[in-house]
Amino acid sequence: MLKKAGLPPTRFTLHHLRHTFATLMLQQNKDNVDLRTLQELLGHESITSTQVYTHVEYEQKKKAIDSFRIF
Repeated sequence: MLKKAGLPPTRFTLHHLRHTFATLMLQQNKDNVDLRTLQELLGHESITSTQVYTHVEYEQKKKAIDSFRIF
């Protein structure tokens, strides 16, 4: 599968692809995919496992903080 995708198996693993899939699903489909849905797609029993698989970009964090208004 990795060779077919043009990825050298000595550098990438299917595990890398799972991390990339999880992160891109959340980043590019924010309105349609939440963490719980992604948990189901990845087959994780624990939401904690799913959180380990995803990475939050700096811009997402900044946007969340900027959208929070106290006053």
